[in-house]
Parts: sequence; C-alpha cells; structure tokens
Amino acid sequence: MQALGIPLSFVHHTTGYLLDQLAAKDRVTVVHSVHVALVASRLAREMGLKTEAKWVYEAGLLHDIGKLYISEELLVTRKVFSPQERQAMQLHVTYTQGILKGYNYPHQLIEACYQHHERLNGSGYPLGLKGDQISVGGRILAVADVFTALVTPRPYRNALSVKQAIEIMLQETNSGRLAVEVVSCLVGRASEYADLCRQI
Repeated sequence: MQALGIPLSFVHHTTGYLLDQLAAKDRVTVVHSVHVALVASRLAREMGLKTEAKWVYEAGLLHDIGKLYISEELLVTRKVFSPQERQAMQLHVTYTQGILKGYNYPHQLIEACYQHHERLNGSGYPLGLKGDQISVGGRILAVADVFTALVTPRPYRNALSVKQAIEIMLQETNSGRLAVEVVSCLVGRASEYADLCRQI
C-alpha cells in the first residue's frame, strides 16, 4: 500500500493485507478510504480524542472493506441504482462487520465502520439508529465519508468546491442527519481537509 502513500503503522497486522485485496478489485474505493482515514483521524484529534485518533484512522481505511463482496458491476456503475441494486450495495456495511469480526478487530473500530451510514435522525442504514445510539466513531466516519466524497471526483460527477461541500454538510447537519459537533470541527478547517484528499 505504499504506492498509495498509506503509512504502514497499522494497529492490526491484517489491515495491509485487506487493503491490498480491495485495491486489486477497486482502487477507487481504496483511495477514498485513505481520504476518509486521514480526515477522520484529524477530526478525532480536533475533537480532543487523541487516544482514539489512531484506531479511527484505521477504521477509515477499513470502513468499506466489505465491498470486497460487492459485484464489480455495482462498484463501477455510473447509473442510478435500482431499489434492488441499492439494497445490494448497502450490504457492504454488514460484510465489513463480518470481515472485521473474523479478524478480531477491536469492538469500537468494528462498530464505527458498521455505523458509518447511520444518520442521527434515523434515516440511515443498516439499523436506522438515532442520536446517541450511534457511536462517536460512527459519527466521525460519517462526516469524513460524506465530505471526502464531495470534494473528490466520483464516477458520476466532478469534484465539488470546498464551498459547495460545506453548504451540503451544513444542510445535512441542519436536517439532523450528521453530528453538529463533528461538522463544526470540519467546517473550520475544510480547505485543509480537502487538500489532504488531493494528495493521493
């Protein structure tokens, strides 16, 4: 994974192996995962969670590892998902949970990865958790995941500007979907976080 600029000081010895497997299938997802890891760990430190920042970084790297079990056709499609395809894609969080449990990753790391598509108002998946039911790690990963996706090119659109991304993040916060305490940390240094995503 050095080719992607990923530091090799992993908490868990299996992380490099898993990322290599995913890179062989879908390099775009691995690059996105690196971006999420960089932003999420910085957010954790900004929030005063210095002890947690290391495993949050690794959770960012692994949050989409379940896409190993998603068809390549779904991973690279440029079209809008059908309801069935959306359900199939959403299974990646359950696959992620299973993979990480199988390799005995720490509970808080697995929990954060499993919850990164949950939303505070209960509109997320896979469990429709609300408010404090979502761990701090899950909240941080959710914000990092959305922001990094917005400021980098996707198969179906160009990268958005930092200003556009902030507007969307604030809309998501005001609608009760993303955690205000995490988004507030991000907004103050959004340009810096966007720059992290452009380095890889």
